Parts: sequence; C-alpha cells; structure tokens
Amino acid sequence: MFHNLHRQMTLFCTAVTGAILILMTVVCLFVAENGLKKNSYTSFLKESSSVLSHLQEQDTVSLQYLNGLREKNSFEFVLYDNGTPLFSQQLTAPEEQLSERLIRLAIKTAEEDYRLSLLSDNRSQLSSHAEFPLSPKGEEAYYVCAGKISKSNGLLSFLIFYSLKQQQRQIVIQRLLFALADTLGLFLLALFSRFFTKRMLLPLEENHRKQNRFVASASHELRTPLAVILSGLEALEKSKDPDEQRHFADIMRREGTRMQRLISDMLLLANSDANSLHLQSLPCQPDELLLAAYEKYELLAKKKQITLKLTLPEGPLPDICCDGERILQVLSILLDNALSYTPAGGTVTLSVTTLSSPDALRKPPVDLLSVSGTKIAFPKTARLLFRVSDTGPGVPDHDKKLIFERFYRGESSRTDKEHFGLGLCIAREIVEGHHGKLFVTDAPGDGACFCVLL
Repeated sequence: MFHNLHRQMTLFCTAVTGAILILMTVVCLFVAENGLKKNSYTSFLKESSSVLSHLQEQDTVSLQYLNGLREKNSFEFVLYDNGTPLFSQQLTAPEEQLSERLIRLAIKTAEEDYRLSLLSDNRSQLSSHAEFPLSPKGEEAYYVCAGKISKSNGLLSFLIFYSLKQQQRQIVIQRLLFALADTLGLFLLALFSRFFTKRMLLPLEENHRKQNRFVASASHELRTPLAVILSGLEALEKSKDPDEQRHFADIMRREGTRMQRLISDMLLLANSDANSLHLQSLPCQPDELLLAAYEKYELLAKKKQITLKLTLPEGPLPDICCDGERILQVLSILLDNALSYTPAGGTVTLSVTTLSSPDALRKPPVDLLSVSGTKIAFPKTARLLFRVSDTGPGVPDHDKKLIFERFYRGESSRTDKEHFGLGLCIAREIVEGHHGKLFVTDAPGDGACFCVLL
C-alpha cells in the first residue's frame, strides 16, 4: 500500500513541480527571445543608418566599402542606378547571391506596404527609406532596408538585406540549453520528490506498523481471558458441585475484570491518539497525591515483603494545576511496576522534589542529568519532579525507550498475566497531556528510577 502511495506521490510531485518549471522556462524563453530579436533589430537599424549616411554623402559607391560591410555585418546589397542593377555580379559569389524571387518580394513589399517605388523615377519619393522584416516561405528570413537616394546624376535605389540566420541559430541553441536544463531539472525534481515523499511517509508507515502491532497484541490479550471465560462456562455447565461452581465463577469474574481493565486502557489510548483525552486541571497538593499512592500500595508492599518509603521535602510544596486522579493513576502504574520487579527484601521509594527555583533548574539532581547518554531538558515551567525508584534488576539501556511502547513487556514479566504492557504507555500519554515528561534512568546503585516532571 505504502509502496504504491510513494510512487503516486512521487509522480504527482514531479508532475506538479515539473509543470511549474516548464511554464517558468517558457516565460523566460519568451522574454529572452524577444530581447534577442529586439537587440538584433536595433543593431540592424543602427548599422543600416550608418550605411545610408555614407551613401548620401558620397557621390560614388565603392565596391570595396560594400564588400567590407558584407563581411563585417552579414549585409547583402542590391543597388539600382536609375533603375539599372549596379554591381549585380560583383557583390556576392554566385552561390551566395540573393534569389530573384526574394528581391522581387522585397521590392513588392516596399511598394505595397510603404509606398516606395524603387524602380520607377518618382521624384516625390526622393531620399526616402523603410525597414521591415521579410520571411518568405522556404527561404531564409531577413531584415530589409529599402529606399531611394537622390544623386546629382539621378536616383540610387537600394535594398539592404540583413540575414537572420545567426539570430535563428542563437534561438535554437538557447532553446536546446533550456530544454537540457529542464530535463536535468525534472530528473533532479524526481529524485528529490522520491526522497521527500519517502521521508513524509515514514511516520505514516511507522504508525501503521504500530497500529497493526497494537491490534494484533490487543486481539491476543483479549482472546486469552475470553477463552478462559468460555472454558469456565463450559465447565460450570457440566459441574454439579457447588464449590466447583463457585471456583469457576470466581475465575470468570477475575478474567472479566481483567478484560474490562484492558478495554478501559485501550479506550484511554484511543482517546489520546484522537487528542480527546479529557483532563480536569484543578489545583492539587502534591503531598496528598503521594500519600494517597503510598496508602494504596502499602499493604501490597508488606505482603511482598518490600519496604515502601515515602520521602517529602522539609518545606511546603507548591500547588500544581493538574488532573489529580490521572496523576494518581500515573503514580499507581509506576508503583505497581516497581513492586512487580523488586524482589522480596528490596525497597521502593516514592519522593518529590521541587524545581521552582532557578538554581534547581540549572542544577538538577545528579542522577537525572542523563538517560542512556541523552541529556534531559528541564522546561522553564517545571515545578515538581516525582520519582519512583526501586532496587530491582533495573532497565537495560536498549529497553529505556521501548518500555513506553504499547504492549511491550520485559522478558521477566511476559508470563505475568496481571500486566498487559500498556501501563507505562498510558502513564506517558497522561503526563504528556499535562505538558510534562516521563522518563526512566538508573537509580543510585541498582534498580530503576521513573521520573515524572510537571
């Protein structure tokens, strides 16, 4: 699915950006060609004006002068002395001579469009000229200057042809360069689009994989208590002993409660994913939250022969604005995990540290400076740091990030049916919903220390 989507997005991005590139290229090419044609025409007018000035000033026409202009400026001349061709066989080589059809077309255009009769002795058109482009079909294009100059011995009529072959060659080269640049640009855009869309789809692919793992794990976790309930019902139907019936009913009740808790946890995560996790932020006393968590797990700790300690600072703690029930749920999850992993005779410590002073922000507790080599950024709005530390086996460095993933459980707890692997994930979602941080580091000595920064 993502492979096809990646290909389609690559083609779409390349097509859109390529169309924009080609459109901009066409505009730039149009402007450049117009500028080239304008410069070429301006140069023709300037040079032809210089030639006209020379022809008007001189009583004789020098063949050497005309041949020099022809070689320098690519001019071709057709001159008429009182209607008679002048230098007709000497201005150009035979293979380079202008065609009779081109000359007649230039004379006809001058007569019809500019009222210049070059071959008739019309004195009303003395010393007049006109410039125009000439593009006969199947022949080379020219700029033409046509006119008459009055001389002492009659009229000198002229046609000055300026070849546009060089201009057209420059336009073709320019178009080829633009086409080459566009081709290279489209290739680079395709590569960039492929890389860019791949980077865009990576989070979606990862979320899709996580979603599939979540569904598979949730299905497995739900299937287990459901199978127990169904088998219990079957055994309950066959059993006639009241004690056995109560035993199977208790098993089904426990599994039903377990399934209910799992479904509740999954709904909480689903609400968090949909940004609809409902939190009621009210002023709370941190020490009251810790006392409530302590009292909730005090008996369980004694039952497991684990020492549960509560450490509070000497001074008063500032109120925090939070959802007290949710923060108590976070502390309960952390305490439940700590008691599950701590062996008998161990210690679990629940504590809180105030970070409201600037010095505390600049110099946090030494054991919280880094997690697996990564420095912890303490927000400027941080006020309290809750810690739940234990003397258990600790969390390996490669598991410090994975333990917050959904349905992830360490190898030592995979057979523990009381844990689904959602607790730490739920705790992180609740803490992040309060714009806080939840992370784990190594406790002094052995064990792990889970920290909630609010």
